[in-house]
Amino acid sequence: MDTRSKKWRAAVSFTAFFLGISLLLTSVPEALSLLTGGSWKRTSVADAFQEDYQNTRAFRDAVASYLEDFLTMAVGGNANYSEYSVSYNGEITSAVMEAAEVADAIGEYGSGGYHGWDDGYDFSVTISPPSSYGSSAQAAHDYFKEDKNVLYDIRYDGEQKYTNAEGTGLDGPNLKLPEGYNFLLWFDGSKVRVVKDGKELDIYGDGYYREGKDWYVPGYKNFTVDEEAARASVVIAAAKSPMLYVRGSYGNSSAERQNNRLYWLEQNLKERRDRYTGMAASCAAGVLLLAVWFLLRGDKRRADAAIARVTGRVWYEGKLLLLLAALAVFLAGPQDALRELTYMVREEYLDPWIFTYYAQELSRNGFSLLVIFWSAYLLINDWRHNPKPWKHSLTGKFCAAARASDLKLPLQRRMVRRFGAVLIAAAAFAASALALYAGFRVYNRDSLFAFLLLAGLLALLLWMLYRFARGNRETARDIGALVGQIAAVHAGGLTMPLDLPEDADLAAAAKDLNDIQRGMNEALEERMRSERMKVELIANVSHDIKTPLTSIISYVELLGQEEDLPEHVKDYIRILESKSQRLKTMVQDVFEVSKAASGQLPVTLEILDLGKLLRQTLADMAEQIDRSAVTVRAEIPEEPVMITADGQRLYRVFQNLVQNALQYSLDGSRVHVSLAADGTTAVASVKNTSREEIARNKDFTERFVRGDDARTDGGSGLGLSIARTFTEACGGRFSVETIADLFVVTVEFARQAAEEQAEQAGD
Repeated sequence: MDTRSKKWRAAVSFTAFFLGISLLLTSVPEALSLLTGGSWKRTSVADAFQEDYQNTRAFRDAVASYLEDFLTMAVGGNANYSEYSVSYNGEITSAVMEAAEVADAIGEYGSGGYHGWDDGYDFSVTISPPSSYGSSAQAAHDYFKEDKNVLYDIRYDGEQKYTNAEGTGLDGPNLKLPEGYNFLLWFDGSKVRVVKDGKELDIYGDGYYREGKDWYVPGYKNFTVDEEAARASVVIAAAKSPMLYVRGSYGNSSAERQNNRLYWLEQNLKERRDRYTGMAASCAAGVLLLAVWFLLRGDKRRADAAIARVTGRVWYEGKLLLLLAALAVFLAGPQDALRELTYMVREEYLDPWIFTYYAQELSRNGFSLLVIFWSAYLLINDWRHNPKPWKHSLTGKFCAAARASDLKLPLQRRMVRRFGAVLIAAAAFAASALALYAGFRVYNRDSLFAFLLLAGLLALLLWMLYRFARGNRETARDIGALVGQIAAVHAGGLTMPLDLPEDADLAAAAKDLNDIQRGMNEALEERMRSERMKVELIANVSHDIKTPLTSIISYVELLGQEEDLPEHVKDYIRILESKSQRLKTMVQDVFEVSKAASGQLPVTLEILDLGKLLRQTLADMAEQIDRSAVTVRAEIPEEPVMITADGQRLYRVFQNLVQNALQYSLDGSRVHVSLAADGTTAVASVKNTSREEIARNKDFTERFVRGDDARTDGGSGLGLSIARTFTEACGGRFSVETIADLFVVTVEFARQAAEEQAEQAGD
């Protein structure tokens, strides 16, 4: 698929999604309000789709209301003419005027009045009971009689009281209707008979009235009338096709519209039907468009990304303010519900119905809901496709600039500055709270502005506390990471740097530590490289020397076997043999040191008696000790001191140590060889007094290091190095200590447990 096709599919997918969601958001809430009982709860779906308005529940309720009012007019009771629907679309203003005129006419003779509500389609009037029957009933008759959509004849004790059907031929007892009227209701004092389109209807069923029955009229076994109402009779006829009746009263005002209740009822039903049909079509179109989007949802992602590139250039505050403004308009839409809710809060009581009413009113505000949805959608789309979209904002830039300025200060000043800001916010909040409390006490009144100000200051304080706590937590985390990195460097970890964010408080300290770590690592690598080169050179030279040295030793042995050589020649041969053997030993030592340095020194660990090993070493070197100019003193316990080590390697260790002491001790001095052991550790030491002054700050265990660089005794400088290497290879600790001219070498091993010693003794 080429780029142009991809763009086209992405545009189609997003357009289908946009239109589908928009249609559903503007249609579904109002449809739900209609179906669940919102502003049109007086008109059901079934009523709206009735072709004949007289087959609706709304018509039956209207006729029942007429009957109730006419019976009240007949008997002279307290009339309460309630809920007359008198408006339709643009007719609301005149309908309100008509309702006011009726209320005023009746109110002239009593304590009546009216109230109404305007939901955009209906305006209802409640007429309060009058104080006197005659004039109030006459006023109601004057109001009803001009509306010829309803003909009526009201009688009491057979005497006609009120009628607007003169000369029409309306006859209740004989169930006769004038031309143009197809519905008749006749109340004879006990029951009601209803004729529609020439057929009498059964309105009572089993004779008992139940809530929700079609007809709310007297005549049921459980719905009767009093004695006075039983003396009345009422005939009501309804027009098949209601008309709009207007009466010209130009002497007083312009033309006046009459009651027209059935006319507006039919018109409202038609309007409801059109609205239901339109909403159903909108919902169906929305679902169809969403189905198209679902099929092309993969292409919509490209459209979302393109939109995010555009919205990403807009300040984040602008998008957020758009969402908040739409939300505020949406929530503040039901002004009546808000005023009622505010009144309840002030009076300290709350009726749950207010929330139902508020939710129903909210559901009608489809446009604001649409703006809210798309504002939220743009924000979420920003979050999905733009990294940290809130960074592109005036607030973000201000915070970044403040943060950059803050980072220029020392850490201690930064922390003090942050805490100072929190203290200032807390002080401002406390002062405002005290001022508001004082105002409440003095003026004994509340203030919404003061409450909002206090709430805003509290929110600011909580936000600053959160920022302060989060900053301290991040700093504590960075300190922990820095301390851990220092410990890692101390332990030899030189390869893994500490990575902290650039805006972290300890970013500069972490960078300095990383530089130190990198420098140490480079120095260590350089040293190891040098050591490897040195070891490799020694190993290679030793290997190259070994072959000719073997030949030299062989030829020296052959020369020593000759018998007729002069004495001075034999002396030369003995010297050659001594020097070649010494050279052989040095080469072998170099090989072993090279193996140890490369980790290839073979070690066979076993449980052995360290005291026995020391005694054997001294015994084997007895001849050499006797020839020396020093005295050897041994302090070795008789009981076994068991350790785990390689016997051959450890024998070589103590051989080197004793030989070194014999060679470099002061003539006539003493060499002390001792072994001490406790429950866990065995410590062997060799102490001697040096013939020459001991150099300070020198590691005598390094390879080719000698106590006196000017010595010509032929020492290689490998004795102590081999001793340390072999000791550590066996798992022990090797240390050298110099006290003035006293030279002390210590070899330490972990002692075996008593059970293992007993097992070894048994073996």
